[in-house]
Amino acid sequence: MRRAAYKAYELTHPDEPWLAQGAVRYLDAELTGEGAGIEWGSGRSTKWLGNRLTHLLSVEHDLGWYESVRRKVASVPAVELRHVPLDHRDDEPTVPHYDQLPRYVAVAHEFEDGSLDLALVDGHYRQACIKAVMPKLRPGGLLVVDNTDWLALSEWGVATGWRIEHQSKNVMTQTTVWRRLETART
Repeated sequence: MRRAAYKAYELTHPDEPWLAQGAVRYLDAELTGEGAGIEWGSGRSTKWLGNRLTHLLSVEHDLGWYESVRRKVASVPAVELRHVPLDHRDDEPTVPHYDQLPRYVAVAHEFEDGSLDLALVDGHYRQACIKAVMPKLRPGGLLVVDNTDWLALSEWGVATGWRIEHQSKNVMTQTTVWRRLETART
């Protein structure tokens, strides 16, 4: 029954991100059309976020999916979509730390510390992406991580001083939103 309700929701909300619905509603209320963000893992969220930010860099590793998303976001000037191949096999488990930071993760270093309002981590190398992007988020900025039910929250590596602002779940995923506080360590 829950899966049928979720499928019905998906069909009636075709432009919403594939995140828990509560998180979509939370972000819709929080994002004002201003600010900059980064997203790892492109998809329906790319266009949706691009319409709620002044600049979004979306990083995608799969070339076929990148091409599909590129066509869908071509009319959204705020979106910069970038294909960055993985440095490891797609089926290789990811780890929080790499001796040589994967190029996919290193995209975060193109931003100044404290310059981002939003980071959505929903792609590959998730724990490493979180670690790389935390200093880039300004105080008050939001870190959104999808599929947080995959690991204990403490294993995601979100630093002390980041408050969970929202967490919701549907039959497919759990999405957690942290806010960087003024005194947060990265």
